[in-house]
Amino acid sequence: MPLRLPARWIPPRPWLLLGLLAGLASCQSQPEAAGTVPATPPTGHFAGTLQAPGQPELRAVLEVRHPRPGHYEAELLLPEQPALSFVADSLTFTHDTLRLARPGQPDQQLTLARQGNFWRGTLGLDSTRYPLLLVRRGEPEPAVYRVRRDAIAGTTAPALLFSPADESLPGLALAFFPSTADSQAGPVWADALARQGHTVLLLPPADSLSAPALANALALLRRTAGVDTARVGAWVNGPAAGLLPLVLAENTASRPSFVVVQNMPAPLLAVRRDWQALAQRGHLLAVYDATQPRAAVTQARALLGVRRVRQAPAGTLRSQLLTWLREQ
Repeated sequence: MPLRLPARWIPPRPWLLLGLLAGLASCQSQPEAAGTVPATPPTGHFAGTLQAPGQPELRAVLEVRHPRPGHYEAELLLPEQPALSFVADSLTFTHDTLRLARPGQPDQQLTLARQGNFWRGTLGLDSTRYPLLLVRRGEPEPAVYRVRRDAIAGTTAPALLFSPADESLPGLALAFFPSTADSQAGPVWADALARQGHTVLLLPPADSLSAPALANALALLRRTAGVDTARVGAWVNGPAAGLLPLVLAENTASRPSFVVVQNMPAPLLAVRRDWQALAQRGHLLAVYDATQPRAAVTQARALLGVRRVRQAPAGTLRSQLLTWLREQ
């Protein structure tokens, strides 16, 4: 059975293992229990290259950490392709093979076989495989952020909490509600924001948003270590964003301090005044991917004001959003 190393991994107690070996010895002629102690992954800072088809080699870094007994962490970093970087919330190590899955994107998996001080394997993205070769260069670098799973009442599946490793300075936090059509972008945004010191609660993809789900998500963030409770916001993607004023009207006891809406469709006439009132109170930003129709962007600018609406390619949009968040 493969060894899974999530948030906690407790090796067998020595006295229990000795008792088991003694029991086995009494009923078999040759000892067969040798090697029953699970193997543990080698820790370190591993550097090398990833080869994308038809592209130059990319620098790649793997950090495998053992921050405390029974707990392992792993992080893949590609400086030239940050959208592929991630911190794993669990890892599997068996038969000298390490497997990591990206939180929120189980179809993105890193599989590496150990060969001495080397790791050789592939990064799988859907049906594409990218060869990867890494060699140990020293001790692991400190973690930037960590990921854990949390249950949120009012949602259909566990949420993922991306929180900075350094909790000494209270910082901004947001609850991220991705749409089903844009579910793969959620972990990419969460990784980018967490690397800037923000805390992100990534909710399960959905095309609707309920007041209890929003209230419970904001409450979890406000009681999370390292979060400035006066700077807790919400980010809603896709169809659910259009009805956000109605959800906020039900949530008068627990409102976000700022709001980001992404790829919002044209708001219904019934809530246009609510959107205008929300924009007038400030702390609102509407962002659109470069692929979104210009008509939706034009309508949003007419409704919310030009300064509160941005459309740009992914890299530029990420930079603009991070600048805006620092001002909140």
